[in-house]
Amino acid sequence: MPIVSSGQVSVGAIAAEFGGSPPHQLSEYYGKGNCPASGEIQLAADFYGTANTYDIQYLIVGGGGGAAGSSNGNEDGCGAGGAGGYRALTATLTPGSGGMTVTIGAGGGHNGMSSWNAAGVGASNGGNSSFNGNSGSGGGGGGYRRNGNSGGSGGGGGLQRGVSYTNYQVYSGGSGNSGNYTPSEGGDGNPGGQIYHQYSHYNYGHGGHGGELAQSDRTWLNGTVYATGGDVGGFNNGAANTGNGAGSLKGFYATGKTGGTGVVIIRYAGSQKGSGGTVTSSGGYTYHQFNSSGTYTPWQHLHK
Repeated sequence: MPIVSSGQVSVGAIAAEFGGSPPHQLSEYYGKGNCPASGEIQLAADFYGTANTYDIQYLIVGGGGGAAGSSNGNEDGCGAGGAGGYRALTATLTPGSGGMTVTIGAGGGHNGMSSWNAAGVGASNGGNSSFNGNSGSGGGGGGYRRNGNSGGSGGGGGLQRGVSYTNYQVYSGGSGNSGNYTPSEGGDGNPGGQIYHQYSHYNYGHGGHGGELAQSDRTWLNGTVYATGGDVGGFNNGAANTGNGAGSLKGFYATGKTGGTGVVIIRYAGSQKGSGGTVTSSGGYTYHQFNSSGTYTPWQHLHK
């Protein structure tokens, strides 16, 4: 807890807050609280109301949405999965404040290979990721003969053949930013696409692309791009721990694909100040990356 803001400040109170090795010397606390890096230390002026805290920057990405599949893929288009919600945030942590739960959202499942006459089916949304009371919503699943799901980013809508092979019903993409955050955590999914190829009497359709933010808005501080919406024609599972939506296939029979799992990354300046996740150092920062659910624990005392 912070040191008192009035009255007497003791070396014992400073040691209880900032740590150190007994017998305590004031020189141990250069750079702590409001102390200078060298020279005279004044207990009241340099320590009133101070606490042993540090600032973090962190990224939360929800699991990506799954892509729809169909046994009638040469006539009906299947929507791709939307990206997981992308949220870049900051916080001030107090050492010794206890473990902080990290939850990593699963990638959204697919709907298998829906029969040619199945109606209103589609892939599943990704799971939410969370840390420090904040969440990134799972991406919306792609639709088959229906709209894409809403999510962190919306899933792509389906495309359904009508009575004639030139008469198609286009379904809408799902809405993004399901958490109603500012700034937005994701974009809207795209509607089912236009007929893109003709072969004999078949007109091949495709589903909509999964939603995402602009690339510049989902490139985090470590230079990596996260939360990419599923492509149409890519037909791939979303990469693990990216929050990427699954890609769908144009115009062929296919089982759907699974969205990428989410991720939480914490970074702060300087040497390691806590435990949890995979710990790395780069460019003067320490990173904790959580690829699965766990706990981040700020260490009791920080030593400079």
